[in-house]
Amino acid sequence: MIKQAELQGDVTISDHQLVKAIDRAIKNMQGPNTSLEFSVHNKTKEIMVKVLNKDTGEVIREIPPEKTLDFVAKMWKMAGLLVDERR
Repeated sequence: MIKQAELQGDVTISDHQLVKAIDRAIKNMQGPNTSLEFSVHNKTKEIMVKVLNKDTGEVIREIPPEKTLDFVAKMWKMAGLLVDERR
């Protein structure tokens, strides 16, 4: 019944409840030796997640990789230049 109400959009949650749920999810995903760092890529506005070694602070993995998002931003810029030049 609750799932059906969620699908119909009848269930609403407060911002506080949402933040608490996200915080719990992040804590559950972190391992004993790893931590997660969330950020927003400046040019693409995509959310990035870095998996860090808790002891050394070393980046173990980036999801998606920052280099990929930089490439996407560069392609968007090039596409914009092509569109602007044709006008």
